[in-house]
Amino acid sequence: TFSSCKPVCICVFICAVGVQMYVCNREHYGFLPVPLKAQQNVEDERESFIHTITEALIDHDIEPSEHIYAPPSLQGKIGFDEVFLINLKRRLDRRTRMLKTMVSLGLQATLTDAVDGKALNTSQLQALGIEMMPGYKDPYSGRVLTRGEIGCFLSHHSIWMQVIERGLQKVLVLEDDVRFEPRFKRRLQAIMDDIDKTQLDWDLIYVGRKRMQVQQPEQSVDGVHNLVVADYSYWTLGYALSQQGARKLLAAQPFLKMLPVDEFLPIMFNKHPNVQYMSQFEPRDLKAFSVEPLLIYPTHYTGEPGYISDTETSTIWDDEAVATDWDRQHDRKTAQQGRIRPVAQNSVTGDSPPPAARASRDEL
Repeated sequence: TFSSCKPVCICVFICAVGVQMYVCNREHYGFLPVPLKAQQNVEDERESFIHTITEALIDHDIEPSEHIYAPPSLQGKIGFDEVFLINLKRRLDRRTRMLKTMVSLGLQATLTDAVDGKALNTSQLQALGIEMMPGYKDPYSGRVLTRGEIGCFLSHHSIWMQVIERGLQKVLVLEDDVRFEPRFKRRLQAIMDDIDKTQLDWDLIYVGRKRMQVQQPEQSVDGVHNLVVADYSYWTLGYALSQQGARKLLAAQPFLKMLPVDEFLPIMFNKHPNVQYMSQFEPRDLKAFSVEPLLIYPTHYTGEPGYISDTETSTIWDDEAVATDWDRQHDRKTAQQGRIRPVAQNSVTGDSPPPAARASRDEL
């Protein structure tokens, strides 16, 4: 099988020349760019090829051909003051892949060391003044907060602090387990340009997420194509953050009543379904939006080969003797996710996004 190709075209060619065909889907033979549409140009061809490379990098550590010279692509920040890439030092494989992906996309990223929750001890948590949200339970497993989830929160919190300390006006935050949709840079740049033209007052913009409330459509933003007002959402795969947004998040003093960062964010924009959690924070006036269709998805979903979660397999935050690496074969969360499989869409136009699928929270 080939990824990112049109098998029908190959089949028609084989039949036309009279060659007997045997299709085997058990082996993966390589990657091919999606054929362009009639109205597309050389730039679309270039971006299609870049997307093919970034997809191949997810499971293969590929190197440029020694027989073909390709001039280095210009690295930029697409209008952001910084593009932060969060990565655990011990996840060298993810760091290598993401840095190569950044080069392919032409993104200039600032590597930020994630806080390793598995290395946090009780005295460190006490020194930071971390207290768990009263009554918090994971909605899937019923467990309390894990050290991995605390590490994930601290990783994002450190970036929010940098935004304020360095006087950054807007930043893009990326985690190291994401895949990018075709024409990622161009599409995100167009959205941010529309936001500037309309002078939209925004604090946070999800670039990748898991939308939790799907019964009602989200409100579109006037004057900005492909942007909606965010409803209750999971994940912090990738998001844009303004300085105003960072100030609001830090002012809430989340260390005093901590819960997972992707639960904290919707509380701050007043869209969390748990009224008890929301009552712990005032004000809840974060102005949150989301790109639609999304431009970032997880590289792996729960239960798939290659899926690793450092938040779910770490220990309970206040008991180093209790690990949370439960039996995934019988876990309700895994069973639910197993019924919702992502469908890869490698459209060069990006008109048809893959359906939402459940995954773990953040894998830092």
